[in-house]
Amino acid sequence: MIQRPKRGETDEDLLRQEEEFLARANSRPAATVVSVNKRKTDEEDEKKTESQKPQSKFARERANKKKKEGIVDNTVLKEAASREERVAVLGRIVERVVPPNVSLEDWKPEANPHGFPKAHQLSNLKHGAHSSDTNLLTGSRKKSLYMQELEEKGAIKKQGNQEATGTLSARPVIPSSGVKDPRISALGQQSYIIQGDVSEAQKIHNENISKITSMSHDERLKAQQELMASLGPKELNFLQSLRKKKEMLKCQQTEDELMDCEASGKGGTKPLAPPTPPSSADKGEALRKVRFSEDVEMETEETSTSTAPDDSTVSENELPIPPSEAKKWIHMDKVDLEKLKWMTDMPKPKPLKNNEGFVARFNFEGDILPYDADVSYREALHHHGEEPGRAGYTLDELFILIRSKVLQQRHIGLRTLANILRNAKEGLYDTAVNPPIIQLVVEAGVVLLLRFALDESSHHVYGEAVRGLYYLIASEPDERCLAMAQPWAPAGLEPGVSSNIHASEKSRKELDEEEKELKDIEVIKLDIIRALIRMDTHIRLRYILETVKPNPDTVIYTLGIMTRIVRHSLTAAWKVVQTPRLLSVILENFLPHNLSPLLTGENVSSMSSVYGVPLKQALHLLRVLAARGRQLAAVLVNTHDVMGRILTYVSFEPSEVAIPLQEALSLSQEAYAMWATLLAYGLSKAEEAIANFYPLIVKQLVFYRDKVPINEETEKNKFNYDVGAQLINALSRAVNVAASQTLLSSRMKLNQGTVIGASGKAEVLPPPSLSWDDLNDIPQLIETCLKKWLVQFERTGQTSFSALRLLGSCCSFLEAYYLKWKDQSSYSGERCNQRLQKLHDEVILPFLISTCFSNLVSSLSKHSSLICDYQVGTKRDPVNLGSLGCVTHGGKIVPVVQVTSPFPLLLPLSSLLVILHSLHPFLDAQGTKFLDLPELSSYFQKVCRSHQQLSEHWLTRVEVHMISNLLHLAALKGCADSSIFHETAMCIMACIQKGDEHLIEKLLSNVICSSEFTSDLCEMSSQVDNLALNDYEPLISPAKVQPILSPSQLTERISNSLVSICSELVGSLASKREYDASKVLRNGIHFATNGITIDQTETPLALGKCWPLEPIKYVYKTSRTQLLPPKTDDLPKKFSSDQSSPEDILTVTRCLQMAYLGIKYRRKSILQSTDISSWLQHLSLVFLVASDIFLDADVGSYLQGTVIELLRNGGYAELDPALTIEGFNSSISWYKELLEQFLAVSYGDSTFALFLLIPIQQYWPIEYRKELWGDMSDALTFFRLTPQQVEQFIPMKQFFEPREDDEGLIIKYRSNLGSGNVTEARNSFLFTVASHHIRSHIKKGQT
Repeated sequence: MIQRPKRGETDEDLLRQEEEFLARANSRPAATVVSVNKRKTDEEDEKKTESQKPQSKFARERANKKKKEGIVDNTVLKEAASREERVAVLGRIVERVVPPNVSLEDWKPEANPHGFPKAHQLSNLKHGAHSSDTNLLTGSRKKSLYMQELEEKGAIKKQGNQEATGTLSARPVIPSSGVKDPRISALGQQSYIIQGDVSEAQKIHNENISKITSMSHDERLKAQQELMASLGPKELNFLQSLRKKKEMLKCQQTEDELMDCEASGKGGTKPLAPPTPPSSADKGEALRKVRFSEDVEMETEETSTSTAPDDSTVSENELPIPPSEAKKWIHMDKVDLEKLKWMTDMPKPKPLKNNEGFVARFNFEGDILPYDADVSYREALHHHGEEPGRAGYTLDELFILIRSKVLQQRHIGLRTLANILRNAKEGLYDTAVNPPIIQLVVEAGVVLLLRFALDESSHHVYGEAVRGLYYLIASEPDERCLAMAQPWAPAGLEPGVSSNIHASEKSRKELDEEEKELKDIEVIKLDIIRALIRMDTHIRLRYILETVKPNPDTVIYTLGIMTRIVRHSLTAAWKVVQTPRLLSVILENFLPHNLSPLLTGENVSSMSSVYGVPLKQALHLLRVLAARGRQLAAVLVNTHDVMGRILTYVSFEPSEVAIPLQEALSLSQEAYAMWATLLAYGLSKAEEAIANFYPLIVKQLVFYRDKVPINEETEKNKFNYDVGAQLINALSRAVNVAASQTLLSSRMKLNQGTVIGASGKAEVLPPPSLSWDDLNDIPQLIETCLKKWLVQFERTGQTSFSALRLLGSCCSFLEAYYLKWKDQSSYSGERCNQRLQKLHDEVILPFLISTCFSNLVSSLSKHSSLICDYQVGTKRDPVNLGSLGCVTHGGKIVPVVQVTSPFPLLLPLSSLLVILHSLHPFLDAQGTKFLDLPELSSYFQKVCRSHQQLSEHWLTRVEVHMISNLLHLAALKGCADSSIFHETAMCIMACIQKGDEHLIEKLLSNVICSSEFTSDLCEMSSQVDNLALNDYEPLISPAKVQPILSPSQLTERISNSLVSICSELVGSLASKREYDASKVLRNGIHFATNGITIDQTETPLALGKCWPLEPIKYVYKTSRTQLLPPKTDDLPKKFSSDQSSPEDILTVTRCLQMAYLGIKYRRKSILQSTDISSWLQHLSLVFLVASDIFLDADVGSYLQGTVIELLRNGGYAELDPALTIEGFNSSISWYKELLEQFLAVSYGDSTFALFLLIPIQQYWPIEYRKELWGDMSDALTFFRLTPQQVEQFIPMKQFFEPREDDEGLIIKYRSNLGSGNVTEARNSFLFTVASHHIRSHIKKGQT
């Protein structure tokens, strides 16, 4: 490495170092100069695009963005959001020209015996008025006090005198002909181009003037033309701008000097010459404010010509003190009127009009201030902004503060922004701000601002940046709600939270391919978490934790950011694990093995650092990480010895350590939750720890049995309840592991594979070391605890949310134990039935018939996510971030996890009852009498009539599982009103989420397709036949067998085909892989579990709202794929061999039968949360699946019956023309394809024709009618319906009103009637409609 010259080296040493430096001239320098304005040329871009492959969606968006120019961003954060071009930090560097005669020797500090130099006192402070007057007289610019001092001491010449002297002595010589040439005078007294020494520039200017004066006018014009021809337009504009710039500066200088004279009050000398009145041209120029940019480009702003007084003018009476009084103060002999103006009373905000919006202003806590809020100036919320009378800061102003060079301003800006983001996540701004604030700040570039702030060295800045980033990407309410839903939520699943782009598999694959070509800002617009990982945010956070060692709050926020990154995706989780030293830093500092430092007696709450203190947030991060996958959990256990740390935290006595009791219990709670997560995979160290710590576990259960009540001191025992719930949940997972020993041992002896490994072959798994007999004492202890707590709860009727979690955990453990017991070699049917009988009769039954349980059932409607009218909270999230939205729109959390919710007990209890009655069918039926409670029936009816706005929320699966259990229990033991249970089952089918596909099979087989729940259908159909109100005449089909339309016949066929319908729908609504994965998670089969996190997808629901017709959509896609030749696009195409298969006919028939059953007999519930348009568009796929499938007799009967039922009761007028169906670009393309199919293969089928007439109603867009009567007019011949046939289902006025006013469509009507394409004999309905509109148009023209 080349050494720098050091002190004391000789000339020879310097020469030798120079030779070494030159010899290594080719070496790579430590720093290089890079042109920040370097851009690729258009030619290079064209060459690259010629050889590129077909562009993806992201590449097309980038290309379109480059073509667009002049786009203005009108968001609130316009300044921050619209900056796409980055300006170089360093521009042109120009060396300042310093006069050679300047000397600053007098200002050199001298040695002082007192240690500090004596402060120099400016002598002109006492004579400032004289200096100011001198400046004004000389006509020069204002001089600083230091410049005046230098001039008086003679260090530099007085510029004013010099300029005045130079102007008088060096004035250009004008010919003494007696006539002054105005063209020569226009050139001015000085040069506007030459810069540098004043005297030299004036000399050159005089020579040029003399030369021009000696020339004739023709010679001047010729020289001017030659000069302009040699210069380009840019050079000419530059030279002209120099003159304009100096003229305006001179005018501004003159105005400033006059203002200074007026302000000083001592300008006794009069001006040298009276001011001349401005000319007309000068008046227009005076009305302009001119400012110059650094690039010598002039920008002008037209000022207002109104006579309103200027705000900057303030009368002396309005000032807090008169200027004459201010001059008496020390160092205030020069009065600044601008500063005095800001000491006056603040102006009032201008009044708002009715319902007029205004820019939101926030205080430092992130609260929105009222428009006319009366806030004291002592709050420091007033500033020199656009609205000085209003307190607070706008988002624009906060962004300016964050970019400030002043540390305190950056700190305040970041802190306020973090508070705003926190309040936004809590829903405080939902009803006050539009668009949502989080979307605004993300579009404005807050991600990059926070990321850059993380690189700051000041802890004030990076600490607030970490806090702001946490509140931006993470959601504290979401994490708290998820914690409240554990461990009683189904299967203990964890949610994945990602952006919309990542949720779509197709978009995610495209982004994986294109990401390297995208810039950071482009990736941010697609996925914020992905962009943060790409910008090495996790590495920077590791550095902060490892090296900087911040305060406790910053540590906790950092762990929260890591948790949110892990929730994003499996890839992000692996990025965190594979980051060097990141997990090691977290484990060593915040999850230490050694707790001896905590035994000193010093309380953690008084510590300034949490390093060496175990944190529950760190354990929570590891639990979310382990829930991502089996391999990640194995890395934590085998590489980082997480299991040893868990055992440390569950075994220490809270009273022996300095951690506060609540923190110690919270840490134990997270430790048990982490243990349960590891047991979900059956990891060997986790199961071995159960056996090793078995005495400790029994001791803790005995403590809960003897010392912990649930009806006394509930707030004090809250954390005890939470720890107990997680402990019992871990034991439930241990039961699942121990139950597999018998199966895996037998398969190992037979050398039979159990799971498919990476090689594709079945692998033989070793049995777990934990056996069933190792847990013999646990069930009896938990049954005793459950009996005791239920009696206590029954006695008082009141308890806490945490206590219900504890009761629910006991029920979940007993459910898992008795469900797995029947598969063990030690199973005894008689002994099992005795224990089940005892558990049911002595423990559960007394509680079920109590008033306390009835009150829990009565509160279901109040805490139902399916019934409530809350709007989803994800509306406030940008599409590139995402969240769970546990805080709904308006600031309320989802009902199922509110503190008074009954679901923590009712869900596990209902699951336990299903298992008990399934294993022991002869239990007392009195335990299921609650199914006939009026409160439960009312709850089911409300569910069926609700719009189910929160059906897609993650926590709604809790309620769906509970309803499914109750329906299953009704199928096992019977109920009084079976119709309401059947209606509820069909309603919640559309609410089943992905990961719970086993509920589809459960509901279809047990309730929906059960004859016990459909017994009322035949009675209802016979009553309809007897009333003869819905006996429509069936429409004619070209097939040999005509469709039937009798409700009794159609219903009877459905009743006889329920088993086949169930089998067909179970096999079509979900794949076998989805069913198996769902059952593995639900039953806790540890050796087949690869992860307990459900990733976010485009739609979280397993089925659509029109779920009976979902298989038809799949059949349609399959048929289109098979018919398309290889290497073609995805547009549907027709082929002559488009024939249906028997399997497709059976699937379509069963789907139509289920749809007819739901729409005919369960209409109110099945159509409540959806619309008729969706059902009709799904039915239209029947016509497109194949060329002959709609001609089948059964298909035609149920298709016609379903269409007619949808059009009943005004359904024809409730359609949404704008609704599009998946697979079509628009609704017009969908209608066009139907017309093509009708023309090609329909043979004039009347049901098909009726279906095509629905979109030509007058209230639909005219494009549909133009498509039928214009481009597809050849199909008109096959519409043979009569007005009487159509009027059975759709009134004729729907086609007559309002009157048709489009001239082009009237011409098409006339053309088709005149050509004979539509005749009255063959196409009477179309002829009637066209004739009506033609006559109406003629009458309108005559009037």
